[in-house]
Amino acid sequence: MTSLAWKINRLRTMGVGEITWRVQNALQKRVEKKGFMLAHKVPAMIAGARFGRPWLPVLPEGFELARYCAAADAIIAGKFKVFALPAAELGFPPNWNRDPKTGKIAPLSFGKTLDYRDERIVGNIKYLWEPNRHYELVTLAQAWYLSREVKYRDACAALLNSWFEQAPYPRGVSWSSSLENALRISNWSVAWHLLGGDKSSIFEGEAGAALKQRWLDSIYQHCHFIASHFSLYSSANNHLLGEYMGLFIGASTWPCWSESARWRRHAKQGLEEQALIQNGRDGVNLEQGIWYHHEVADMLLINGLVGRANGDEFSKEYWARLEAMLEFIQALLDVNGNMPMIGDSDDALMVRFSHQADFDPYHALLASGAILFQRADFAAKAGRFEDKSRWLLGDGAEAEF
Repeated sequence: MTSLAWKINRLRTMGVGEITWRVQNALQKRVEKKGFMLAHKVPAMIAGARFGRPWLPVLPEGFELARYCAAADAIIAGKFKVFALPAAELGFPPNWNRDPKTGKIAPLSFGKTLDYRDERIVGNIKYLWEPNRHYELVTLAQAWYLSREVKYRDACAALLNSWFEQAPYPRGVSWSSSLENALRISNWSVAWHLLGGDKSSIFEGEAGAALKQRWLDSIYQHCHFIASHFSLYSSANNHLLGEYMGLFIGASTWPCWSESARWRRHAKQGLEEQALIQNGRDGVNLEQGIWYHHEVADMLLINGLVGRANGDEFSKEYWARLEAMLEFIQALLDVNGNMPMIGDSDDALMVRFSHQADFDPYHALLASGAILFQRADFAAKAGRFEDKSRWLLGDGAEAEF
């Protein structure tokens, strides 16, 4: 629970603009709690709407199938990876409102006024939020895409339907943070494409059509929620970048509503600006924590690829700042490839692409950068072309490594 002293100290650091914004934000939450300014009624999709393209025209297949099937089988058996709990027994589908660490069940009260920092109410919020990011949906979709075993596709449907039932908009911890919504919708985008997009067999039949409609409705609500609740001023940093990421990916993957083009433009502008504001010309992320440096670099990488695939290229300055960030990672790795842990860390991933036992996020970024920027020195430091880079850049990219 946030202490009064902490709140007073935080208030002292704020200017008039931020205080005004926070007062407006508090009033907005009260209005929303009464049922106004919400997205309970999802508008009809625009006529002739086309879904966005995946990050690659041809998705890769050159993976060790058994590795991904084993990871998916563990999920179906109810075992989830949650930080220090590598095989948390959550059941399948899990109780999405139960904290895996403490067993506490969070209430389904209005999300934006739910005090998620109070462990007496929600348990350990980081452990509770982690499964709700739906990394496991991506794993199940990967296993389906690579194996075409129906059990993995059906598990995706079961996971989504259970979440829609247990996390109704706009209630509970799943509707308390824009960043969490952004991470979830980013993982949804990956799973959507792996499942086959809007023509996926997961949407066949009456039950499939109902799932598709529920999913699209929730996607709209996610985008609306993020666009209504950005983390600004002293709450910005990587949270704001992550929110722009989710809105950009959401509006690019599902450009289906009248607001979608505006959401996409706003998110892209924010990404362009924050890429330069939050990261110095020398490539150092200004939070000065190496794990957050990796997170932000990954955000820039994934958004850049999504934009490129959909004909919405980011600026040269944006890509140059990402390259500088990778140069900094390269410089910090020692001769044995070890990264010194500078600053704090939240251990978050944007998308859990890889299930290699020795996966390393820093080497993976360098491997991707070696291809994108034609940097042999990045390749030498990365040491190998690993699964995450293959998912993002394709089977053929390994030949360029």
